[in-house]
Order: sequence, then C-alpha cells, then structure tokens
Amino acid sequence: MEKYKLKMLLESDEGPKLDFKQSLSLETDGEKKELVKDVIAIANSRGGRGYIIFGVEDKTKRIIGIKDENISEEKIQQIISSRCDPPVSIKFEIVEYDGKKLGVLTIYKSSLKPHQMVQNGVFYIRRGSTTDVARREEIASMFEESGAVNFEMSIVRSARLNDLDPELVEIFFKKSGISSEWNNLILLESFGIIQRDRENGNLYPTLAGILVFGKYPERFLPSAYLSFEFFNHTQIFCGNIYSIMKKTINFLTEKYPQKDLWALFEAIGNALIHRDYYDLTRCTAVKISERSVEVVNPGCLLESNMIFSMGREIIPRRRNPWIYQKMIVLDEYNLFLKGGKGISKIKRIYPNVKIININSQNIFKIILPSIEKL
Repeated sequence: MEKYKLKMLLESDEGPKLDFKQSLSLETDGEKKELVKDVIAIANSRGGRGYIIFGVEDKTKRIIGIKDENISEEKIQQIISSRCDPPVSIKFEIVEYDGKKLGVLTIYKSSLKPHQMVQNGVFYIRRGSTTDVARREEIASMFEESGAVNFEMSIVRSARLNDLDPELVEIFFKKSGISSEWNNLILLESFGIIQRDRENGNLYPTLAGILVFGKYPERFLPSAYLSFEFFNHTQIFCGNIYSIMKKTINFLTEKYPQKDLWALFEAIGNALIHRDYYDLTRCTAVKISERSVEVVNPGCLLESNMIFSMGREIIPRRRNPWIYQKMIVLDEYNLFLKGGKGISKIKRIYPNVKIININSQNIFKIILPSIEKL
C-alpha cells in the first residue's frame, strides 16, 4: 500500500469500511473467529473496499505497531476461507510507518454477499464503527442486490386472487394492448402478477403484484403506506402504489391549483417505486413545512449507482425493476418514462436541492425548497 493512502486512512475515523486494531494475534480459535467476524462485517457493508489496520489504538489512533510474527496473507486467507461462506477476497501487507510495522488487511468489494460465519451461521454487518449482527431485512436486501433472491416475484401465500384490484388489472391489460378478462390466470402468471407455489402447485399473488395491483397491500406489508405530514397535520395514504400516487397528487393539486408540482410528484413516485420493501419497520414519508419539502424512503442507492451520476446512465440499475416497468404502463401523469432523468432535471432546475444517500441507515432523502418556491 502506498504511504500516502495509508496516511489518509490513519487520519480517518473508524466507520463501516475502516477498523483499527491494537494488535494482531491468531493463536487461539477465539482470535481467529474475531478476525473473520470483522472481515465479514466489512465485506457485507455497503461501499467499496474496506480496511483493518493492525497496530493502532482504536480510541486514540496512536500508532503502536505490531510484532512481525510471520503472519502471512496465505494464513489469513486460509482462516477466512474455512470460516466464511462464501469466502471474502483479501490482501494483507506489513507496512513500515513512522518506524513501526503496521498490518494492513484490505477487504475487497464483494459481489457475493451476504457472507456468513460458518460456525454459527450468523451474518455480520458494520453499524458505524461497530460490528453487529445483521437484521433479517438487511440480510434479505443483500441477497436481493446480489441477485440470489428476487423480492418482487416472491409469493404471498396469505393472499388470494380476489386481493387484486380487477379494475386496475384491466387498465393495465388495456394499456398493454391486450384484450382479456382481468382474471385470465395464464396472463396474470406470464406477467408475474401471480406465481405458482412449487410445493403445492397453487397460484398466489406476488409481492410486486400486491404492491402494484393489490386492493390493500398494507394487509400483507404493514409498512407499504405513505406518511404525509402537511405542516402540522399528518395523514396516512394507503393502497397500492398507483392509488397512493393519485391520492397524493389530488390532495396537493387541490391545495395548490395554480402550481406545477412536478418535482415533488417525481420525488414521491420514485420513492414509492424504488424503496426497499424488505424494511418492514419504516414507510415512505413526506414532510411539508414552511421551510422545505422532504421525501424520505428506506432504500439507499444500489452500490453501483452514485448521486453525481444520477440521470446520466443509459441503463441504470434500479431497485424493483418489475414494479417500475408496470408503473410506466399505468402512469397517467408521465412521471416515470424519464428513466431517472427527472431527478437530474430537479437538480438542474433547483440547484439548492439536497439529495442525501445514507448507506449506514439504508435511507434515501430528497429535500426540496418550500412549496412556495417550487
């Protein structure tokens, strides 16, 4: 590692991708387990490559150095490979710095996460500068982002065909150029609105099907609603994504009939479509005050996407692409055909807009000017 890069790391604070350790010892099974636990947590956390630097006090960042005990990269890789599934790619170096030896362990960005401790079956993640056990929704999100699990096509066994809105399904078929009854099982299955259970052969609505076409999605996903705070008054908009958007647009249009609130509608629509529905503890929220308009949703940007490049990619990665495609067909307000260009337009027209992506909290937030300035 270059001395300049190491100096930058040593001047940084501990976080999801950086950890300082006072010593490096791999003699006992407990010490090996702690190392693998920290490596797994860093590999599972969002962001690029991470580092563990040995020979530094984690509180004071005072450089102590380590003893050269012939700990090799091969030995560390063997310890990790035997205790981590799938294994994590690493690099280990002994680096001279200020007359002392530091051990620098580089944990490369992984496309195979989530990584799991073999001995106890636990998935670890970093919360700030602390290693912690990953929650269920965090594990599910990692599986989905890696492509191992498809959230949208997961079936809802407690739902039935009559939990879908027949009128909305027929609107979708009509706009898709299909002339058919809404309950045509072949069509519903081919579009992914319902799927067959491999165990019992029965057909059930999918999670995405419920979110887009369901009568009451909140019955199956309790956090699938919009919390709308309008100055000092808060109300809840429930229903499928299409109906929530209609209720929101109708409400704001009645309040501000002379204003073109396209930027706010764009932000809310994207939040509802691309939010992380694995997070069952938080809903999409809109807060309108005299000073600003905030749109917040669980679901930070996917790792390959960056705020500065939003709207520039020809084919950007999107969370919930099936939902996005269906909403394009249903969209009567032309909010989603821009394919991410709307956010770019918001940034261009409102230079003071704040777009905040918080990986550690899995939150994406857009803060617009007050409605009077939109």
